Amino acid sequence: MERVGVVLLLVASLQGLLAVHVEVFPAESVVSVGQNVSMLCRVSVPIQYCRIVVPGLEAPLNLNPVRGPTPPSNAVYLGDGLEKGHCGVSIPSVEDKYNGVFKCTVGVATEAHESEGAMVVVVARAPKVPPVMELTRPRDPQDSYQEGERFLATCEVPEGRPAANITWFIGDDPVTEDLARPEIFENRKDNLFSIRQNLTREVRWSDNGKELRCVASHPIIGMDPARTTARKRINVKFAPKPAPGDLEQFGFIEGEEGLIAVRIKANPKPSFLWTVGRENIDEGSLDTTGHFEVGFAEPKGYGEWETKLHIRPVTKDDVEREYRVQATNTIGQQDYVVRISTSSQPRAMAEMGAGAIVGIVIAVLLVLLIIFIVVFARATGRWCFAGGAATLRTGETDTESADQGPAQKKNIKKKAKLPLTSMFKKAKDKVAGDTEILKAAVVTEEKDVEKAAQQVAQDVEKGKECVYAELTHSQAAERARPVVVRPEDDKTEYAEIVHTKDEKKSDK
Repeated sequence: MERVGVVLLLVASLQGLLAVHVEVFPAESVVSVGQNVSMLCRVSVPIQYCRIVVPGLEAPLNLNPVRGPTPPSNAVYLGDGLEKGHCGVSIPSVEDKYNGVFKCTVGVATEAHESEGAMVVVVARAPKVPPVMELTRPRDPQDSYQEGERFLATCEVPEGRPAANITWFIGDDPVTEDLARPEIFENRKDNLFSIRQNLTREVRWSDNGKELRCVASHPIIGMDPARTTARKRINVKFAPKPAPGDLEQFGFIEGEEGLIAVRIKANPKPSFLWTVGRENIDEGSLDTTGHFEVGFAEPKGYGEWETKLHIRPVTKDDVEREYRVQATNTIGQQDYVVRISTSSQPRAMAEMGAGAIVGIVIAVLLVLLIIFIVVFARATGRWCFAGGAATLRTGETDTESADQGPAQKKNIKKKAKLPLTSMFKKAKDKVAGDTEILKAAVVTEEKDVEKAAQQVAQDVEKGKECVYAELTHSQAAERARPVVVRPEDDKTEYAEIVHTKDEKKSDK
């Protein structure tokens, strides 16, 4: 194939020096002996002649639409005519000797040199023998690999045309990792190709009992396993594999016989020991009361075993107790815990796999986390809730004691949380805003203010000393009073001066 590629490259380089470009359809064709093969060369101007060179034929073919089949290949002209710039050939029955490069040569009246095109024709030949596989032997004298041990497998498909393709399988699963680059060797005498590929793999416990297969694909051999497949069975020794957690079985009925069945993966076959309460029960044995019986383990294939415990009959205490199974083989040991229930297995749990259940749990946790973050942000005024709270100064009274000198200031601040919608409302003009504030104050507190003012005036006229006055609002009035938030730069201050007794006398 490399030699064919070099030929096509040389032809393409030669076309670059010529004035007329030749298009070839198709660029490559793979056919079997006895099938038809066709090639069409096309240029953009009329041509004077069409000459075809076919491997295996002694002389070139001079073809045109008028001339009929040309012996010995019975080749005929293919195309819409020389005046259309078409130069093609069709051979009804291909022979093995036609394998190689077909060339077309055309002559154009305006050009001093001929123009050429080429097509690769592969006359397929099936590999001489089916694939051959070699596998390194395991260290174990019983031809069993240990879990984690590495092996080298080599697959070769000899002398086909074109070279076959190799695909690896372990059981029904394709192997795509740990593969070396395929090597192709050519037999130049017969133009045949052999292919070889190596697989280096670390043995897994799940490989046990499966076939390692090397499958060849080729246009001729089809899908017959006898001609396409080489196989070796893999035997792996491994300790009993742990369960993902405690095992739970459902559907037990008090007063009736119950059966606990546990499947365990191990190779070679393990021995099983059940523990109920403080009593151990071996395979094929009963407990001292005859209430429990352990059967012999049954093989389920690929290193899987099933052990069973019979309960005759199931009681309330049996449902509440814990059952233990110990599996032991020459490689290792593993303990399992089993619980039983009289309830039926939840349908959703039965239909969903472990992956789906884990996914649902994670989704619920994410939703709870998002809700917590939103509540936290709203409560603390962070992120998108920033600015949602405003500080409202509800009262500030400065009074000075006539007897005690410096003024005492008492500030009362209240925080009112505003809804987010109020942040986006367009504020009214300043005069309208002041009017609304005054109206609200008059409506809600007019009576209390007048009453307090009258009392202060009476006390002053009677000569009573007034150290300071403070107006307190009732809770009902506080709730009735509307909350108004004013911009920082838009403040209105109100002050009322109350004279003390001595100041009033001096004024008179």
